[in-house]
Amino acid sequence: MIRRISFFFFLLAASWNLQAQLVNNVGIEGSVINASVAEIHLLELTRKGFQAVDTFKLNPNAGTAKQSFRFDLNIDQANFYSLNFAPNQYAIIILSPNDRLKISLDARNLREALSVSGSFETEAYYDLIAGTKRFEKQKFDLEAEYNKIQGNPAQDSLGQVLASKYQKTENARIAYLKKEMLKTPSLGGLVFMDVIKMDKNMDFYAKYAPAMVKKYPKNEFVKSIYAQYNSEKGKVRLTAGMQAPEIDLPSPNGNNIKLSSLRGKVVLIDFWASWCSPCRRANPHVVSLYNKYHDKGFEIYGVSLDKSRENWIKAIADDGLVWSQVSDLKYWQSEAGRAYGVGSIPHTVLIDEGGKIIAIGLRGASLDAKLKEIYGF
Repeated sequence: MIRRISFFFFLLAASWNLQAQLVNNVGIEGSVINASVAEIHLLELTRKGFQAVDTFKLNPNAGTAKQSFRFDLNIDQANFYSLNFAPNQYAIIILSPNDRLKISLDARNLREALSVSGSFETEAYYDLIAGTKRFEKQKFDLEAEYNKIQGNPAQDSLGQVLASKYQKTENARIAYLKKEMLKTPSLGGLVFMDVIKMDKNMDFYAKYAPAMVKKYPKNEFVKSIYAQYNSEKGKVRLTAGMQAPEIDLPSPNGNNIKLSSLRGKVVLIDFWASWCSPCRRANPHVVSLYNKYHDKGFEIYGVSLDKSRENWIKAIADDGLVWSQVSDLKYWQSEAGRAYGVGSIPHTVLIDEGGKIIAIGLRGASLDAKLKEIYGF
């Protein structure tokens, strides 16, 4: 009788183990230093944004000491996840079925991993981060140099030289990313889509989009990129000197604001969204330019590719965007976005007082240089 009971419990335990393996086909084994928080939250990216999956308790009094954490979950396809330590303190990971991710992090710099293994997608993502680091350092140094010459009598000429160097560095970063993303297609490459503008890199997307949808046929974000690419093919491309297409969309209060209502002023059409991290990071600089040139006749016309009215309005308030804002809340199906061939955001179009396009895609130092050229300071 004892043997029969023991055998029964052996079968029961084996059944439980098998069920656990079927339920949890992904394991995350991690460590973190400098995490003075009580919890790590695991979130999954969905069309509705990041959704909570699980929570792991930490010791908030551990100080700089290393702490370990673990998550187990079940997934049926590769997708983006986030390890959140605080609202703006997170590490991106990308998981596939049967991954056994091992990751070490420093909470003071979660953009880079101290070490990562056991997940092709996550490793590929952090490899791209590491590969672009030298370009980011060069751009940072150029921006610092640019800030030093503010008020210098030779500011305009030196600024143009620095802007040229900055653009060359950015072009080199884009060339590196395109090469690596075609060589090793991975979901991590999608994080850099805002850098590789679709309207300017259709030859790249003609190879990349089909390769990605073949490898990840069920992933919603890949399908979205592929749909954008198919929509972009054959479109008329806007260029400098062309008349900017009219935009007539609702503002947050529901009243439509036409782009043409700003005629007589130089206008920066700024395509952005509350969910777009690069857009939000760029907003403080855009605000500073608005404050600097607004009294001289400079305007900004913000066009959001949001889906949620609440998130859109909150981002406007949080980022202090006091200029005209419009959106039809149609995400990538935005009428204005389609008319302007917007394949990724942030995306800008600078137009003159008569509504003709001056330049497309200006950001950072290149936008600074163009406005200095227009206004003389």
